[in-house]
Amino acid sequence: MKKSVLMVLATACLLVSAAHCAHAQGPPLTQKKVFSGSEAPFAMKVGDEFVLTLESNPSTGYLWRLAVKPDENTVKLVSSEYRAVPDANRVGAGGNEVWTFLATGKGKAEISLIYVRPWEKDKPPARTARVIIIVE
Repeated sequence: MKKSVLMVLATACLLVSAAHCAHAQGPPLTQKKVFSGSEAPFAMKVGDEFVLTLESNPSTGYLWRLAVKPDENTVKLVSSEYRAVPDANRVGAGGNEVWTFLATGKGKAEISLIYVRPWEKDKPPARTARVIIIVE
């Protein structure tokens, strides 16, 4: 089973323009993809694993959440975790939230994430990220 790793970096400029950078990794590195917003879907194969990496700083109270759970017949969330930036010896320094997904079946899925403070129910998200995945 071939594993693809797709890294999407979401930055503060998501508020103005959805500028992401993505690339596939695996031994050996066989392809590189660039993502510039939700207009360009990513193609995966059933069984591929892919990772979305989004800038985050939980010391501010913000964290990434799924806006809507994706259709698990097409894409399934495997895990999500926060990773501090190496060598960030500053209190309150940010890092990345790493979301791992598995392509489970053929079809099209949208993964939408929102950057929110969980206790602020009536406020809009500070940032959003949206990725379209087509599983072939």
